[in-house]
Amino acid sequence: MSLSSTNMINLFALSNLSAIGKAQNEMGSAIEKLSTGMGINHAKDNASAFSISEKMRSYINGLKKAALNAQDGTSYLQTAEGATEEVVSMLQRMRELAVQASNGTYTANDRIELQKEMDQLKQEIDRISDTAEFNTKKLLNGDSAGKWNSSTSKVGAVITGNVEEGNYAVAVDVEPGKNQVQKTNILALKEGATAAQIEDNGNVNVTSIRNLENIAPSENTNYTLTVQNAITAGDSARVTSSYLQDGSLYVTGDITNVTANASGYMIIEFTEPTDEAQNAGTNFRAKFYSAETGEEGAWVNFTTGVDNSLSATYTSSGFNISFEMEVPSVNSKVQTGDRLMLAFTDNKSMPANADILSSGGGTLILDMNGVTGPAITYNGVNSLTTPDNNDGVEDNKSITIHTLELDSKTGFISKGSLAFDFKETNPNNIGNGQTRSGIVSFEVRGTGEAATYNTKLKDIKNFVNSEGVDILNNTQELKIYGNGKQASIFLEGNDTVRDMKDKLTKAIVEDLEMGSHDAFINERLVQYLPTDDGSGTNAVRGTMIIQTALTGDVSQLAFIGDQSLIDAFGLAEIQKSQNNISTVTVNDSHTGVLKGELVTDSDRVRNLLKGVDITIDTRTAATATWNMATESIEFHKSTRLDNYNINLHIVDTRSEIQTGTSEGEVVDVSIPQLDTVALGIDNTFITSQSNAQNAITDIDAAIAKVNSVRSTIGAKINRLDSAYAYLQNARQNMTASESRIRDTDMAAESTNLASAQALSQAGLAMLAQANQIPAQALRLLQA
Repeated sequence: MSLSSTNMINLFALSNLSAIGKAQNEMGSAIEKLSTGMGINHAKDNASAFSISEKMRSYINGLKKAALNAQDGTSYLQTAEGATEEVVSMLQRMRELAVQASNGTYTANDRIELQKEMDQLKQEIDRISDTAEFNTKKLLNGDSAGKWNSSTSKVGAVITGNVEEGNYAVAVDVEPGKNQVQKTNILALKEGATAAQIEDNGNVNVTSIRNLENIAPSENTNYTLTVQNAITAGDSARVTSSYLQDGSLYVTGDITNVTANASGYMIIEFTEPTDEAQNAGTNFRAKFYSAETGEEGAWVNFTTGVDNSLSATYTSSGFNISFEMEVPSVNSKVQTGDRLMLAFTDNKSMPANADILSSGGGTLILDMNGVTGPAITYNGVNSLTTPDNNDGVEDNKSITIHTLELDSKTGFISKGSLAFDFKETNPNNIGNGQTRSGIVSFEVRGTGEAATYNTKLKDIKNFVNSEGVDILNNTQELKIYGNGKQASIFLEGNDTVRDMKDKLTKAIVEDLEMGSHDAFINERLVQYLPTDDGSGTNAVRGTMIIQTALTGDVSQLAFIGDQSLIDAFGLAEIQKSQNNISTVTVNDSHTGVLKGELVTDSDRVRNLLKGVDITIDTRTAATATWNMATESIEFHKSTRLDNYNINLHIVDTRSEIQTGTSEGEVVDVSIPQLDTVALGIDNTFITSQSNAQNAITDIDAAIAKVNSVRSTIGAKINRLDSAYAYLQNARQNMTASESRIRDTDMAAESTNLASAQALSQAGLAMLAQANQIPAQALRLLQA
């Protein structure tokens, strides 16, 4: 054995340690691949395959998320379909109600109940449209397709599908249509009722006469009220009427030396007869009635003196009247029970020509059926007329005059009263009002004649049913429908015709928003015709006209209430509505490029802008004006259009489901607006047989529209289901392909691991043996 000082064997074994390291690296790689299951864990493992695998992995992840998107889209559409299903169910019920209400066997009371359900169904459709959502995204209010706003409330939009966003200038040129005009039955006074109507106010500031109590109707000649300055006591007492039995004769004697502290009437009744001998000592009695307060004194007994003269002072209940007269006068003959009626005027010690009118006072003299009552003087400041406070409201001061009538045929004494309304005047005089002098001529109507503005509804025979029951003994609700809204007014027996007019006007203008921008027009939307002065629609005394300041179908009003109330009104359409003929032009607001032009007779402009129906308030295009000659509303092209810069801003907010891994691979799931406005049933009512029949057609169109949307939703759900199936299949196949590239070959890697382990172990063993050879040589030297 030779011993090399350099231990060549050791050096040889050591030189093979790099092979051992390689084997260990291969063993580590094999272990990594076996533990991870991936054949490519690092780009260095296989650079080209790693790049291909990463691209495939990105695509696979996209397919996975797209599949989830498709499922979310399906849930989104299924939620929307559930909402539309409920909408269709409600529309089907509404159609049933419309068919039911179209039957002529139903009364207004029945239709009230049917309309109640109809109203609730419409409200629920609007609620579902407004609140149905998925992940806070609205489904049926149009927001899933587009949004809009406008430069004026007069122009709006209904979202019908995907929109073309932008800013659009809308111009409207119109040929105005007509509004609907309805008229009531003749409102006639019931048995025993009376009402006053001013025929000529004589420039006096008396606006109305009301609260008639026991006032006989005027027949051939109107009654009058004279308004003047104060009078002196010169003509302060006179005989106005008498009741003389057969065989009686009375020749009017003079009434002299009169003083009175009140204006009113005195009844003188003879309690024993006289004869032509004219003996002294005739007994009679007297009683005084105040024309200012309606109070009456007690009967006071008197006896004529020598030569049948009377010098007496009547004192009772605070009334002090002194007078002298012959009772009976020469050549007269009276019997027990004969009566005379005298009128006395309060002597207020007014100086001659005193001007109390200028301070709001005045003297009133009432003449009825030829009987001139006492002069009643109001000498206090603003006692008749108050100053105008410029609040825009016509204030009135009511003055009641009490009357007394002596029936010449029966001797019956009848007390009455009526109130005169003096409107405020003289806005420049801050201190007091100013009463205007003149003669007011007025008519008092009786049973069967036309009511007046101040007639209480309980005095109108229309409001008494066939059983003779006053239907307004209990408050009656009258519902009014129009412009897609509803309002209620409540009528009571003590309401006047004017009160009813005011309630109807408020409901139309404020609650239904069917009035004009002009308050003058609004005040005339509901008119009562107390006289025959008008013509055309203003003809027929005693009828009430009801209309709106809108044109076309949207101007129509529907009324519903208790059948007896509806019968009392007896509304008839005397002018049918007619839609505006509008030419609508739309341009791009920024470029001026024409987007389209359309002539339509509808207030909804379709197919001019993509995905949008433009809605136009009829007041934007047609202005209501008052024709003074015909006293009626006319419509003209709105001059305000020249000042309008109408712009419609449209934003595309369509909803799309990403069903692929690349840009543009989407499914549009936008849903149009499905509230009552979009469906065209917001102004659909079943309050009458004709309205109900029209409603059937409107509801059929709404059902067809919702069913069309549902069909589209169903088709898109099927499409998303197909997309999901495709995505799952593509993902499976792509994953398999990517697996073949990147996943480890378990058998091969296990072999590689065993081989690397054997090489590593063999190398280490040989190194160990090579390290022991020098030691053996040393042991030989020691021996």
